[in-house]
Amino acid sequence: MTSSARLLFWDCETSPLITYTWKIWEANAIEVIEDWQMLCFSWRWLGEKTIHVLGQDDFKGYKPGVNNDKKLIEALRQLFDEADVIVAHNGNSFDQKKAQARMMIHGLPPPSPYKQIDTKLVAKRYGAFTSNKLDDLGKDLSIGQKLETGGFATWKGCLAGDPKAWAKMKRYNKQDVALLEEVYLKLRPWMSNHPAINLLNRDMNACPICGKGPMTRQGTKSAKTTTYQQWKCKSCNGWSRSRAADKVSERVAYVN
Repeated sequence: MTSSARLLFWDCETSPLITYTWKIWEANAIEVIEDWQMLCFSWRWLGEKTIHVLGQDDFKGYKPGVNNDKKLIEALRQLFDEADVIVAHNGNSFDQKKAQARMMIHGLPPPSPYKQIDTKLVAKRYGAFTSNKLDDLGKDLSIGQKLETGGFATWKGCLAGDPKAWAKMKRYNKQDVALLEEVYLKLRPWMSNHPAINLLNRDMNACPICGKGPMTRQGTKSAKTTTYQQWKCKSCNGWSRSRAADKVSERVAYVN
């Protein structure tokens, strides 16, 4: 680990709803036969080399063709409990809410509080990319691409307990986390609202964005009534300013 702050990169894959319908196109479900569940999730801590993955099939008592994610969700909650910051792509709308829904369904208490970064929202806020999908951002930023899933047959194979389908799903899931981390690192210097890593590390002289340094003076930043020393980090290229304002010889008489 490169810092004491715990940044967790993660991604999940879920099963489809199994329903009765009267038609095949834009159909309203008449009855849900089986609700969606989490099939697997992959993760890596910032500074760690290994990408980990867990699926329903990795737990004792797993039966091929039987969908039960309770043990998987318990393991995921433990990771959330250890994290200071959690990073996911489209996490605010999908991954995080899916995880929390399954935790509630299984009667688990919420994990300890953490900060959350959604790289899709970061890309939308600071850039006008043609597409904010993870795969497209990976290509635009010259990082890499997602793997091919093999289509819906992979999901059907996992639901049926096919080991080859599980292996393919997990490889796909792990590559998403590798791509996610690289996209995050590319976007990180642009984030003016990044969680204060120097505070989490209790290293107040380090960069608030990456927790490293060194920091170099880069002129001043003006507010309405005062100025602040501006800094740039040599490690991540992120910008920040001094917490305290510079001393000025005269007070500003007027502001708008």
